[in-house]
Order: sequence, then C-alpha cells, then structure tokens
Amino acid sequence: MDPSQQGGQQPYQPHPMPQPHPAYLPNQPYQSYPVPPFAPTPAVNGLSIASLVCGLVCCLPPLGLVFGLISLRQIRRRGERGKGMAIAGTILSSVSTLLTLALLATGVLGSAWEGMKEGMDEASRSRSTLDLRSGDCFNLPGEGKTDDSETAAVETVECAGEHQAEIAGDYKITGYREFPGERRLEAIAEEGCQKINDAYAMDPWAVPVTMDFYYYLPTRQSWRLDDRSITCGFATTKGEMTTGSVRRDATVLDPHQVAYLRAEGLVLQAHYVIPEADFAEDVAGHQQWATRVAAALGQQARALRQHTWPQSASGPAADRAAEFERAGAHWQKAASTRDEERFWGHSRAGETALARKTEIALRGAIGLETVPPIEPEAEQESSI
Repeated sequence: MDPSQQGGQQPYQPHPMPQPHPAYLPNQPYQSYPVPPFAPTPAVNGLSIASLVCGLVCCLPPLGLVFGLISLRQIRRRGERGKGMAIAGTILSSVSTLLTLALLATGVLGSAWEGMKEGMDEASRSRSTLDLRSGDCFNLPGEGKTDDSETAAVETVECAGEHQAEIAGDYKITGYREFPGERRLEAIAEEGCQKINDAYAMDPWAVPVTMDFYYYLPTRQSWRLDDRSITCGFATTKGEMTTGSVRRDATVLDPHQVAYLRAEGLVLQAHYVIPEADFAEDVAGHQQWATRVAAALGQQARALRQHTWPQSASGPAADRAAEFERAGAHWQKAASTRDEERFWGHSRAGETALARKTEIALRGAIGLETVPPIEPEAEQESSI
C-alpha cells in the first residue's frame, strides 16, 4: 500500500539547505567597484586678490575698482573662485575713490601731501651727530645756543643758506680703554680741534665774529658703544644765523692764497700757547713762548720771500716779509729778558710792527677778504 495513503498523513521529506549568497561564498574573490573621476577645485582669480588688496590699503583706489570689475567678468566666464574678494575689493575701492575725489575737491589731500613731503624732507635732513662729516652745515637744536645740553641729532642744511654751525672734521681718541671723563675729553678736543679748524678755515677773516670754536664729544653712554670720535667745527654762540661756508683750505683756495695764509697762520698758532700763569710765576715759560713767536715770524718772512708771487702781489708780499722780520727781532729781545716790564714792552713792539694796511694790501692783491673782523663790542662803540 502506498504509504501516502496510510492515516492521511504526508511522509516527512528533508528540506534542502539554502544556498549562501554569492558574495559570501568561500574563496570568492573581492569584486571592486569603479571609482568616479576626480573633479579639480576651481582656481582663485588673481585680479580678485589684487582688487581686495588695493581696496584695503587705499592705494590707488581706482585701480582696485577696475581690478574688481574685470575679475567678476572673468569669474563668471571661467568658473573661478574669488567672487567674494572681488566684490569686497570693488566696494572698498569705490568708497576710497569717492573719498579721494572729495578730498581733492576740498584741498585737504593737497595740504596733507604737502605736510607729508615737509615731514619727509625734515626727516631726511635729520642726522646723528656721529654721522656729521667735514663740510656739513646744520642748525643747533633747542634754542640754538652752543651751551645747550648734549645733542643726539641735528638738522643739516645747505651751507649757502642760513645755518648756525659747520663741521670742519673729526678724529679718533686713542690710548684710553675706559671713559676718561668729560674734562679730559675737553682738553683733548681743544688741542686736536684747534689744528683741524685752522686747516679747514685757514683765513680767520672769513669766519664771522659770531662763530666760535665748537666740538662734539663722546658721552659715557656712546663710549660704551665704541664711540671714540671728536667732531670739530664752528658754531654761532647765541643762536644767530649765518650764511656761506667758512671753509678756506687747499680745496677752495689757489696756491698764492694758501702760501700767504700758511705764513700768517704760523704766528697765530704760536700765540695760542701763551702760558696760563703770570709772568712772575713762570718767567721761563714766557721766555719760551716769546722764542716760539720769534721763530714763527722768521719762518713767515722766509716763506713769503721764497714764494713766486704774481706781479701785483710781489710788492705787498716783500713789505709784509720785512714786517715779520722786524716783529721777530722784538720778540727775540722779549725772550732774552727776565724783567716783566721789558718783556711786555718788547712783545707789544713786536705786535705793532705788523701794520694792518700792509696785510690788507697783500690780501687784496691775491683775492682774499680785505675787511678785518670787527668784534661785537667794537662795532657797538663805533655806532654810538
């Protein structure tokens, strides 16, 4: 009998096992999927950056406006980035352009520009005292007086115009490792600057009577920064203004003028070293001083006689040489006496032996100043 017909029940039949998904089959290789192509980031428009920069710095604002408008067109056409910067630059440049036009219309910008130029010009003329060089003319700071406090910077100007001071030169201090002190530096400056000033302004008649010896010294602070320079020159003592340079050296003088001024300068340099003590306290020192003056006068006479002068100057030069010889003889007598009255009598005779009219005649013949300097006191007395 058919088992299916017994008891009306269906016989049990085994159910087949489900098949695994193909993706999870063992030893099934990994199946990769294609990667979509890469889309590059759009470039930033260069003119948009330029527009923003011009708008921010307010420099040439119309240029920033033009850059912004051009960059907006390029961004739309090329699909570039930078639209925000182009818009910001255009707005800022537009505001700057309108502001500039308003300032031009009212004259404010012109005044500001002139003020800026004046400030730049003044800054360019400002120079440290450490940087001053021979031939520089400048104005003194403060009230313009030579006894003002120490100065770090001055305003340089053209020597042909009004000024208060002029630099003759500078030299280095040697022999000191530590700061020697202000008094010692002053003594060094007076000795060294005298030679520099005499060489720079060989003609004392060309130096205004309102100008005097002047120098800059290292300070204790600048000494620590290796400042060892003393700067020498001339300056007005009360802040007066002067014009023209006092420079009278071989760079601006002819050989005849140099020969004469060197001869005249010898006796002046000898007079500088007069003893500080009175005659009775330093007789030997005064005799040595008179000997130096006599020797300088003799050297002056020989220099004038040995030089070949132009015909117009030969006569006055010979007359001046004879005066030097007579004056030297009086100073030699002063050097040989120990009597104070005789000493000063011979020295005064030596001074009066030099006639001013002879000096003026020789100066005029070689083209030098013929008007002697007049002291302010003498000028006031003559006007009364």
